[in-house]
Amino acid sequence: MRFRLYPNVAQEVLLAEQCAHARYVWNLALEQHLMWAGWKGPTPGFNAQAAQLTEARAAAPWLACGSQTVQQQALRDLDQAWRGFLRRNPRAPDVA
Repeated sequence: MRFRLYPNVAQEVLLAEQCAHARYVWNLALEQHLMWAGWKGPTPGFNAQAAQLTEARAAAPWLACGSQTVQQQALRDLDQAWRGFLRRNPRAPDVA
């Protein structure tokens, strides 16, 4: 099933802001995976990163004004992509 949105100008601004927050969360979580050192153990998975998101939202009001659901979905999508990558690449680092 497909839906088409026809947002007005104000709604476009709000949607773009939500997308920017999701992109920020995705990029930060991906950077955490890529910069993780093997001696620290497995990279943080969705649950650990969701807890970190809660802390980040408490520390950054600009992030907290966005939808937590949208931001958590970005983490879920990244977790799914990362796990798919690991299934195809057995030498990649482990995920918690």
